[in-house]
Amino acid sequence: MRNLDAHEDYKVDERQLHRDLTGLVGSFPAPREAYPAPYGVVGFGEAWWPAELAHLWIPRLMTEGGTQFVLQGGLDLGAAAGAVAAAEASGARVVRVGFGDAVDVPVEPHPLSPYRYLRFLQEATGEAEAGTRVDRALEALAAGLAPEVPTEDNPAKFFAWNLIERIPVWVVSERYRGLAAALQQTFARIAGSLSIAPPPGSLEFFITALEARHEQGDPLAAVVVGEDERTRLAVEILETRVDTVLELPEPPAEGLIPEMMAAWYFVAWASYYLAILYGRNPADAEVLARLREEA
Repeated sequence: MRNLDAHEDYKVDERQLHRDLTGLVGSFPAPREAYPAPYGVVGFGEAWWPAELAHLWIPRLMTEGGTQFVLQGGLDLGAAAGAVAAAEASGARVVRVGFGDAVDVPVEPHPLSPYRYLRFLQEATGEAEAGTRVDRALEALAAGLAPEVPTEDNPAKFFAWNLIERIPVWVVSERYRGLAAALQQTFARIAGSLSIAPPPGSLEFFITALEARHEQGDPLAAVVVGEDERTRLAVEILETRVDTVLELPEPPAEGLIPEMMAAWYFVAWASYYLAILYGRNPADAEVLARLREEA
């Protein structure tokens, strides 16, 4: 088994993803002009979750007049182009953010791109102060999660060790919009591993989906993110159905979106360390780039 405190075991990180994690704050494209309200935002591919978060302050998917942001995160099979055409027909100014043909604001495909899309939107729509709170939350975590911090002092490394040969089941507070699916996506992309994001009505899922095999010792780890009545009940149900219950550290964040982004950032680091433990390059696989070209 690899040693997370040994420099030589990080050689599998061929694209130096740890540098992107460490330097993530501030790496978003800054708006170069003012965009007129009202706003609409739709997101595709890897940009789906930033669009979902933006709906906490931008209620419209599509707008007539004003500015329509289309987040082109790839793998949309033409849906982004359809959104652009519809927005142009309605008279909105279209701003395409992401990668591919004719983008106005480039964001390269990357496991950490949700942060970059979100922060651009915050700066572009008058939510800069909220964006600053996101950055403060991530900065508060970054120093303590870096590779040079030894395992005994690094909660992300410790978390990764607890996920070895286990499948995480994300038990996420209802107030965290889309976070379970975002964690599943990030964990898959960086750690190259399976996890489970329960559907709405998760208490029913926890009771029924694990009932037939929970005595067989399936290698599951319940990962609790946020505390509310639903997560407390979920833990009571899962304690006899999973190997272990893990809780994400309370995020050093002020506000709903900073809390979600801090949890996402922590899991991105833990996913990175799990990839190192498995001897896997945590960067995107080449097959993913080829799929983007086709779709």
